[in-house]
Amino acid sequence: MSQHALNALLAPKSIVVLTGEDAHDPIMLALLRALLNGNLANTLHVVGVEPDWPAAKRPEINPQQTPNRVRHFTSLDQLTQPFDLAILAGTSSESMEEIIAACGRAHIPSLLMLTWTEDKAEQLVPLLREHNVRLLGPNSFGICRPKQGIFAWLGLTPPLAGRLALVSQSGTIASALVDWANWQGIGFSQVVAMGSPVDVMPSQVLDYLSNDFESQAILMYLQKVGNPTRFLSSLRATSRTKPVAVVAEHSVGADERVLDAALRRTGAVRGRRLNDLVAAASVMTNARRIQEGSLIIIGNGAGPGELAAQRAAEIDVSLLTPDQALHQKLAHIVDDRGQIGPVTTVWANCESDVFVNLADTALNDEQCNAVLLMLSPTALLDMSSFYQQIIDLHAKQKKLLMVCLLGGGEMIAIRTRINEAGIPTFRTPESAMEGFQFLQQFQRNQRLAKQSPDSHAIRKRIAVDQARTQLQALLKEGHLNPDKDLLKATFELFNIRLAARRQGNNLLKQSLHLRLLQDPVFGPAIGLSSGSNHNIWQHEVIGLPPLNTLLSKDLLSPLGLSEGHPELERLLLDLSTLICELPELQQLEMANIRLHENGSVYADLTAQLGDCQHLRRYEHLAIQPYPRQWVSHYPLRNGLDCTVRPVRPEDAPMMANFVRSMSKETRYFRFISNLSELTPRMLANMSHIDYDREMAFMAVTEIDDQEVLIGTARYSDNFDDKSCEFAVVLGDEYQGMGLASYLMRQLFLSAAAKDIQVMKGIVLSENKHMIQFCRKLGFKVIRDLDDLSQVVVTINLSASFIAEVQASLQASA
Repeated sequence: MSQHALNALLAPKSIVVLTGEDAHDPIMLALLRALLNGNLANTLHVVGVEPDWPAAKRPEINPQQTPNRVRHFTSLDQLTQPFDLAILAGTSSESMEEIIAACGRAHIPSLLMLTWTEDKAEQLVPLLREHNVRLLGPNSFGICRPKQGIFAWLGLTPPLAGRLALVSQSGTIASALVDWANWQGIGFSQVVAMGSPVDVMPSQVLDYLSNDFESQAILMYLQKVGNPTRFLSSLRATSRTKPVAVVAEHSVGADERVLDAALRRTGAVRGRRLNDLVAAASVMTNARRIQEGSLIIIGNGAGPGELAAQRAAEIDVSLLTPDQALHQKLAHIVDDRGQIGPVTTVWANCESDVFVNLADTALNDEQCNAVLLMLSPTALLDMSSFYQQIIDLHAKQKKLLMVCLLGGGEMIAIRTRINEAGIPTFRTPESAMEGFQFLQQFQRNQRLAKQSPDSHAIRKRIAVDQARTQLQALLKEGHLNPDKDLLKATFELFNIRLAARRQGNNLLKQSLHLRLLQDPVFGPAIGLSSGSNHNIWQHEVIGLPPLNTLLSKDLLSPLGLSEGHPELERLLLDLSTLICELPELQQLEMANIRLHENGSVYADLTAQLGDCQHLRRYEHLAIQPYPRQWVSHYPLRNGLDCTVRPVRPEDAPMMANFVRSMSKETRYFRFISNLSELTPRMLANMSHIDYDREMAFMAVTEIDDQEVLIGTARYSDNFDDKSCEFAVVLGDEYQGMGLASYLMRQLFLSAAAKDIQVMKGIVLSENKHMIQFCRKLGFKVIRDLDDLSQVVVTINLSASFIAEVQASLQASA
């Protein structure tokens, strides 16, 4: 695959600083000082005024580095070498149009803007696209790539190198978190302080970090979402392979409950306070998966243990009360020197091996899924011995072990060493509980993120066009708030039979209320509540369409209705389908719902309609449904019929078998490597995709009553808003039957439907058959000048080309 479009911006190999016209500009001087005090190996190039350093703030240049560290130019046109990144750090009389054009002429693909501008996004973005430049900012606090020696930012201290990425739209928040992390010994792979984004959005930074091997977990401070569908798509794709924690400001603009529901569906975890990011940072890159069971706390002080237990109760973390067998084992170790319970406290004068033995014994019990060892500093504890024992226990155990060491002094150094050994380490009892809760929520949300529900309209053969026509007719007649009688025919198309009057046989045991609400950021959401009329919205549960059975159960669970209510689940699924397919339905309330034995529904119903004829299908939804509209059938020339459909997460085992069954040559040509089978991570990435940003078509047929994969074609968005990369491969015995051409034509159509303009691919030069196949489809073939062993194939998905593809498919149907 090609290098990521933001690689030059976020991991630049060469930097030029635009210093402006004020030699004393504080932003410019602070940036140059950070760059020069860092480990930047290359000479620093500056364009503009030469800096006039105050004596007290002159950067300390490492004498071992090149003494000639700064080269000065008066304009970008004087540069004699290409640069990845230009940093606008000083004020200038030049307009943004002139600066962007100069970057384009100098072939600089990215611009980091630390200064402010009055120009709006609608003015800047066309200029950036015209000159092929990507912009981070304005008002950015900068970027850091510690392992690479890049500290192009305005923070007080450079971050340590580590495995945690930080994305913040607030520079001061980023600086504060880095300072705190340095104190804790936590390092960063990447820091991105975005500022006020107009071009590069949080979703695109997430796209980059999801493919960044150095970044194993991500902290995010969010102020602006941008395109909600693309943001949730990027967040979902990222959290599929690495933990993500998000703290969002109220200025995001979404309803708090809707934002929670949206983040749950991505697999990320939301924090409420800055401290939540702090707690998450302690566990994200180190913690193991939590197994079934509960947490037990073991410590040398009753006070800290009670604080931890109190915080656990506040955030619904379950603590383990040992059963009789475990109680006896722990009591034998304690030997009357403490108290056994959910918080097991041992006398402070006990040796460290007592605490470690208690932890080991608890972790060996199936009731226990994690242990928090919490110690206060005393003169009686040998901390060096404790360190080695805890490291040995961590290596021996597969369950989660966490450590909370209170206090400063020697404890700070020990905390850092334990954290560096891969054990989640905390400074306070409260943050330890919050870190554990983060892991619980992350695993729960990962289960929700794996769901790919569709709108059910195609599978149930619902007459969507007829329903939309009915609502548009009501709008034309002026019925903006139609009553139950006017909506009855439309609802029945979606299998919701509205009863005119109550019947005695109500299947529900409590008063329920359903509503469709429109969030200003994430669009349609489903609210479910129970209770009397005066408090129906007080404990409302929110979910985002589309729903499936598991997501419906998750919505019902907080109301105690997750089991034994199939009629209610069906109503939720049918309502989800209706919301997905009818954007004209803007608001809906169904109060005092009664479900009857004959399948009808009675409710006090109110609704509001709006004109949405301009929207494409599902454009109003923040989460895109499974694209069932792309399911088709193709008859093979050998008489078999195959179904061509988008991939689903449960297809992973079938994909693994498909790759194993390929010949060595076919595998080599497809993956440009000598792999024998797909790794679990590769399988997850290839089977659990986000349909907003990529597509994978599976050609599946039945052999001996089993589904068998015989071919696949996919594209992945290049994150540059215009191009994608593709791959296609067939099983060896199914080549030459026209299936590859059919798969590629379906791929062309689905990419064009997402406004992708160019499709690219990498083909080995020796793969003559594939090169000939691409030429036949209309691809332009050119030799890859960076690697002569391969060629690059490119095709423009113009309107005329897509029309030809549609015509050819219709002719062969």
